[in-house]
Amino acid sequence: MNLLSLLAGLTKRDPHALIAIDADPGQPVHVSRSELWRRTLQLRADLATAGVGRGDGVVAWLPNWSDVLDWHIAAASLGAHVVGLDPRTEPDAAASVLGRARPRVVALPAGEDGDGLVAALREAVAAAEAPVPAVAVIAGPNGRAPIDPSPWDVGGGAWLPSATTAGMPMPKTSGDELAVAFAPGLAAHRESAIVRHSLAVAEALGIRDNDLMACTRPLTGVPGFCFAFAALAGGAGCLLEPGCDEDTLLDDMARFGATQLVADDGTARRLADAWHRRHRALPTWRWLGVLGATGGDPEAAGWAEKELGVVSTGVYGSADVLVPPALWPGDAPAPARWHAGGRPVSPEVEVRVTDPVSGRPLPGGEQGELQFRGYGVADAYLGHPEHGPPRLTGDGWFATGDLGVLTGDGAFRCLAG
Repeated sequence: MNLLSLLAGLTKRDPHALIAIDADPGQPVHVSRSELWRRTLQLRADLATAGVGRGDGVVAWLPNWSDVLDWHIAAASLGAHVVGLDPRTEPDAAASVLGRARPRVVALPAGEDGDGLVAALREAVAAAEAPVPAVAVIAGPNGRAPIDPSPWDVGGGAWLPSATTAGMPMPKTSGDELAVAFAPGLAAHRESAIVRHSLAVAEALGIRDNDLMACTRPLTGVPGFCFAFAALAGGAGCLLEPGCDEDTLLDDMARFGATQLVADDGTARRLADAWHRRHRALPTWRWLGVLGATGGDPEAAGWAEKELGVVSTGVYGSADVLVPPALWPGDAPAPARWHAGGRPVSPEVEVRVTDPVSGRPLPGGEQGELQFRGYGVADAYLGHPEHGPPRLTGDGWFATGDLGVLTGDGAFRCLAG
């Protein structure tokens, strides 16, 4: 199975089911599976016309819009990969990405969301030693596509995505290429790994049809991307917040019936403060995952469980490993469950703890360096084809540099990053 066939199966099962909500504060946009399917097929045709093919890269420099989902799926179906850039990315960081990823196409937003990004892209292109990319101008959920895309042209041409049409045939896809790379290090992962991981996380979390994952983390980063595609793999929808404060997020979760939420520990603490200032009824919310929770502040993960009965867990994340490599089961005891860690989400994901000096594997209870092996570890790093993953041990384990301990029940706990 690949990403396109995953979406095809969801659409065939229930074409009208919700797959995303673009939570525009004025006019939210609900996206069905069939609409995302049509958008993906049309975008695939547009990218192919633009010369994107196997082994090529594209950059999605976009807000947290549902458009990011079809860019990933469409590009992967052509054997290409996507590098996501947050709209707040500085030109020098973008230039580094362009120089190493050498994308054929860069997707930029139209309207107010794109203000400043064309100039930033021009600056990045001037600084990067790479071919000048074409620009695809994306209107966004409630935006209007410009009549003339030429103001977005940075030297490689500019174009508008075509309007979707019904009845486009399922294209043939083959191979297993790199499908996504994450800035700034450009750790890249194959499409098969993304699909396997998405299905494993969906099963571990018990994600099901009609669930709604609140996606506050940028889809351009590892956690945001992984949890969004886990939601899709489980048949759920994604509540996409392009940028909001904690009060708005809680209001939207109550309004749309969000069932899962992943947040960093700082955001989780601010959510607690916002909820205590003004209580909301959140009867559908079942699970909170807190990235970076090492137990120093249990309230970051524990407040929702204490106040609302929401199962809360700490979530371990590494820029070079698909997130989360492990999850705590909901019946694991708290407060230990509020630490980052857990049991591997799949038998194909392995974790060990080693002595930082000798590299000797350590038994449960002894502190050392966390190391991972399996499909979740990056397959390549764009711009460095001659090198394998950094910090890869001689026996094939990825050394994270993080301090952790095995707990003796097949789980681990991160102690410091």
